[in-house]
Formats: sequence, structure tokens, C-alpha cells
Amino acid sequence: MTEYWVSQGNKWCDFCKIYIANNPSSIRNHELGQRHKDNVAKRLTTMRKESAAKEKEQKEAARALEQIEAKAKRSYQKDVVNFQARDSSPEALTDQEGLLRKLSCWQTARLVYI
Repeated sequence: MTEYWVSQGNKWCDFCKIYIANNPSSIRNHELGQRHKDNVAKRLTTMRKESAAKEKEQKEAARALEQIEAKAKRSYQKDVVNFQARDSSPEALTDQEGLLRKLSCWQTARLVYI
């Protein structure tokens, strides 16, 4: 059988956004070139900046969540204190009994509806 010529194809350089011949000498020559080295350095700098910005954003989000949780905890503690103060008063007991009756009626009505 006769052999025929086959193209080696091209290799794509992601840093430089160009095609180069797909043979070791062309690849080595391209990778040792100043343009390729500059593009690699530029890409690494961009990646570092993006990483730093993302890390900063995550820290800000974590700090915001901590502040929200602290405010929620303070609000909850105020509610507990107010509930305990209201719960100990005599008129609160009658209010609670009325609420319990309303709740039980509502639950019964809901069960009948279901």
C-alpha cells in the first residue's frame, strides 16, 4: 500500500490565542518566545487579581452574615425577655388560655377540612 501525506495539524495556544505548527521545535520555539511569556505572565496576574477579589468578596459576605446573626440573636433575646415578662403577669395567663382555645379550634377546623 502506498503511503500518503498527512497534515500534522495545528496546536492552539490558549495564552496567545493563535495556532502554531504541531511539531516539537515549533512548540518549543513559540513557548520560549517573548510574546508567549508576556501573555502567560498577564494571565497569571489576572488570575491572582480575580482570586484576591473573590476571596475579599467571600470575607465580606461572611462578615455580613455574622452581623445579621448577631442582630437576630439580640432580637431573639429581647423577645424571650419580653415573653417571660408578659408570661408572668396574671392577665397574660387568661390571654394564653384564650389563644390556646383559638389554636385548638383552628387545628380542629383544619383537620376537618383536610
